[in-house]
Amino acid sequence: MKRLIAAALFGGAMLGTVNAQPEQMPQTGKPVLLAREEAVTRALTNDPGVAAAAQSIRAASATARQAGLLLNPTLDLQLENFGGTGSLSGVDRAEATYALTQEIEFGGDRRARHTAAEREVDTTRIRAGISTLDLREEVELAFVETQAAEAFADVARSRLEVAKEFAEAVDRRVRAARDPEAARTRISARLAEAETEALTAISRAGAAKAALASYWGGAPDFVVETAPFFNPDARDYNVEGSPDLALADAERASAAARVEIERAMRVPDLNVRAGFRELRESNDTAFVVGVSIPLPIWNRNSGALAAARANERRAEYVAAARERELVREIASLSSQAAAARTEINAYEERVIPSGEKALAQSLHAYRQGGLSYIEVLEAQSSLGAARLRQISVLRTYHRAEVKLARRRGLLGSRNPQEIYQ
Repeated sequence: MKRLIAAALFGGAMLGTVNAQPEQMPQTGKPVLLAREEAVTRALTNDPGVAAAAQSIRAASATARQAGLLLNPTLDLQLENFGGTGSLSGVDRAEATYALTQEIEFGGDRRARHTAAEREVDTTRIRAGISTLDLREEVELAFVETQAAEAFADVARSRLEVAKEFAEAVDRRVRAARDPEAARTRISARLAEAETEALTAISRAGAAKAALASYWGGAPDFVVETAPFFNPDARDYNVEGSPDLALADAERASAAARVEIERAMRVPDLNVRAGFRELRESNDTAFVVGVSIPLPIWNRNSGALAAARANERRAEYVAAARERELVREIASLSSQAAAARTEINAYEERVIPSGEKALAQSLHAYRQGGLSYIEVLEAQSSLGAARLRQISVLRTYHRAEVKLARRRGLLGSRNPQEIYQ
């Protein structure tokens, strides 16, 4: 039941995203600082798939209303004994019958149809909510990739600056005959390598921004917020349960409702006919009544009922299988996030500070003649590798958190009813 309640939440989120208005871009000429939630909002308010899902909810709701209506009566007009031969020529002896025929359903057909249609509305709402979550997941993953690309570019720029400073220091020592000419050649090669790495990293960051902006059809005229990337906070989850399990439950309920429809169809429906007949020859009239009911001799709808029951059992198995799959996925992603978090703390508290201190001491010692340029290069390479590894681990952590949020039904940091009102 809790999972089915999620249908209303997802449906409200779905409709709310369609009606939401994108935040206006400040016209300052400078790139704006884009937060992750703002990127998600831009995507949701500009994606045609979201609007299509909202229309599917409206269509399902209209179908449910239609399914709850009574069957219309039929107006019959019958003219007999005219246009024949002899005394039956012309229309003087014609008999006209006017009648209404109403089909009366037994076995709960209308109630079963209406219940099945309502279950389909629940299913459609959850699917719409899941499509929103899928888009959110894609945008958040793209945002994380952009954050990582920007962080990689910053590291490349920093390494380039250090390489330039070190190249100048080596050049001075070579001109002072304190280092061999080979040192200048080697440092020049390292500088060229750092310049190439910086250009490549900057290009990749631009491509990541363009990919992110494509979700709302805009230009990459923004700078992504990177502070949360290096200082990740715990995410808030919808504790009501996974939307995928809610969908499986809704599909199971729909299958059960279909069984009730097929069971109701086994009971024959009654057709009642009432009217009056006009005899033109004598100008007399008479009432006409009739009743008809099909005899379930050859077809008792047993095949359709058996198929509906099989589909209901299939839906139950699918729900159980999906739950096991989600348990495995969540366990794996939680392990990845926990392991990455441990490594993140190690890099932040020990590895990076130690590397920065080692590089600073190496540069100072080199300027004082206490170390060779090779030892400085090693310290620089170690620090650069540590920073790159730190970013890679942060990227792994954020990707795992985004995927966990999708599987646990994250709709935002606030109540979804508040977000999408």
